[in-house]
Amino acid sequence: MTGRPRSVTDEAIFDAVADVVTESGPAGLTLAAVARRVGLSAPALAQRFGSKRALLVAFATNEAGGVAAVFQAARRAAPDPVRAVRDALVSLAGPIKTPEGLANNLAFLQMDLTDPELRAHSVAQSRALRAEVAALLAEAAEGGDLTSAQPEILADTLYATYCGALVTWAIDGTGPLPEWLAERLDRVLDPYRSPS
Repeated sequence: MTGRPRSVTDEAIFDAVADVVTESGPAGLTLAAVARRVGLSAPALAQRFGSKRALLVAFATNEAGGVAAVFQAARRAAPDPVRAVRDALVSLAGPIKTPEGLANNLAFLQMDLTDPELRAHSVAQSRALRAEVAALLAEAAEGGDLTSAQPEILADTLYATYCGALVTWAIDGTGPLPEWLAERLDRVLDPYRSPS
């Protein structure tokens, strides 16, 4: 005997969690707020995940496990692996439209960093992201699109630039975040691009 089909996917629920975090921060992240976004009741959401904490752990697990898919999609769409790296990193910040939204995400990160179980997922996500960047940069070097012989070091530098650019945009950046990020990522990548 099979159960009732779910009317709302876990992915839709995780998207709602990300939206609520961006709009309201950790303080506004309640089962009721997430449930409203996806058309469920808070008790239905609690029954599905068990608790708010269990929902957060499931969300963190999904975020860490979804890094490869972001980079694969960027690689399929981009003309070369260097552009794919930049596009993937820019797309990761896509839901953030305002400095307040970034501040809310940073407040959520603080929660991740102080909770051992959530921190483990943040660490896994960070390492997966750098590994995906390094793999694309290695592909670019092998294909002659990039002159760097050390893709892991360049990947680490690019990741640090990405994180720093997010914060500097929130403090005193101008224009939309995607353009701000792309410009700074290109500043790091351009000196390593092979001449056409």
